Amino acid sequence: MIKYATAIAALAITAGTAGIAEEYSTWGEAGGWAILIDPDTGNGCLMQKHFDDGTLVQIGIVPTREGGFFAAYNPEWTDIEDGATGTVKFDFPDIRFSGEVVGVANEEHFGGYAFFDNPKVPLEFAKRNKMTIIGELGRTIEISLAGTAKAIRAVKACQAEQPE
Repeated sequence: MIKYATAIAALAITAGTAGIAEEYSTWGEAGGWAILIDPDTGNGCLMQKHFDDGTLVQIGIVPTREGGFFAAYNPEWTDIEDGATGTVKFDFPDIRFSGEVVGVANEEHFGGYAFFDNPKVPLEFAKRNKMTIIGELGRTIEISLAGTAKAIRAVKACQAEQPE
């Protein structure tokens, strides 16, 4: 199992669950984040937001894996190799998580996907206003977490509506 203070991500990617699906259903919006349903993960609900620098961030639930994920993609990150594994760090002002990430590179998305099975991880996103992501290739980005508390509540409500 993953330890709370030392890791958030276990190497976990299966076909169709890389955080990028072709067919999302829209559930709603909360806190400036789109709330979507991904049928490829067993109707897992997720929140998604595009940032001004072109970064797409997704945080969601993977019912088929009994956990969740964090993913970040940017069209400029073309040096990322599909399926390559590495380490990612999520740095909050008072706590840092690190773990394994799987690279995603296709015609539209370049970035990474990290799976976690610790239910406390989304609470950390909800409690913070910003986060710095530090990738293994030396890339560092800071994202605003404004609205994540509302969005995470909406993701949970969305998930509660899904068939098991």
